[in-house]
Amino acid sequence: MDPDVQAIGVQLAAVAVRNTALAVTEKIRAVKARKEDRETIVELEAIVNDLVADKIELVRLANAYEDELVAQRLTADDISYIADNVVPILKQLLARMPQAEQSAAALEAVEALLSVETVTVLQLVGFNFRRAIGEPLTELVAGLISARAASKIPGPPAARQGAAGPRHRP
Repeated sequence: MDPDVQAIGVQLAAVAVRNTALAVTEKIRAVKARKEDRETIVELEAIVNDLVADKIELVRLANAYEDELVAQRLTADDISYIADNVVPILKQLLARMPQAEQSAAALEAVEALLSVETVTVLQLVGFNFRRAIGEPLTELVAGLISARAASKIPGPPAARQGAAGPRHRP
């Protein structure tokens, strides 16, 4: 589970436990038992203020959950845009590759996966396209860029290690 979502869940549980109906009822019962009108009013106001603060916290947590879910979902427009732009690029790339028949079959599978209906169903059952495809692709590109940049640094590999590299004594 995403650490952010997990943290929100922990906060939600804490708020829920803090002011359950039983806990609030016990506080009210204890305040009434003192039979001090002014004290009772002050204590009841404090209980109401705590409940209002908890409601605000619950709304904040609900909004945080919603933000996390929205960030993970692809909209129909997102899916259509990806399908309309990625599939033609893939067709161009695959046309240049050997084994065009196998590539065409793979392209058909990708096209089927990129339909609005398929992506929507997969998201409904919990598949996270951004995490499954976006994050690995981001890491792959970052690795390629790092490797490419490292290959452009002049000098032998030992020189690239800097101060942390092994040293030879004369």
